[in-house]
Amino acid sequence: MGFNLAWLAVVYISFQLLSIPFALRASKERFIGVLDGLASMVPLGVSLIVIVGKPELLDTPQRWEAAFLLLFIAAVDLFGGYTFNLALSRRMMDVG
Repeated sequence: MGFNLAWLAVVYISFQLLSIPFALRASKERFIGVLDGLASMVPLGVSLIVIVGKPELLDTPQRWEAAFLLLFIAAVDLFGGYTFNLALSRRMMDVG
């Protein structure tokens, strides 16, 4: 399970982070950015709630592995996306 889940995580993160420059030019409104940020926050929140608040749902080591992998993926997606957006918005606004 772990190897298949790791490949799925790599594909998901690659798609998410590579799609940011293409979506940034198409979306001139802040609403799209807010939706993109919320789409990154939902998996992070769900995994944190399950790991911290409901650990009895994670009975097997495979479920713990999947929960921590989802937490890591969501954190990379959220903070990596923020970093990419910040870097690209400064380049587009020609700051410094």
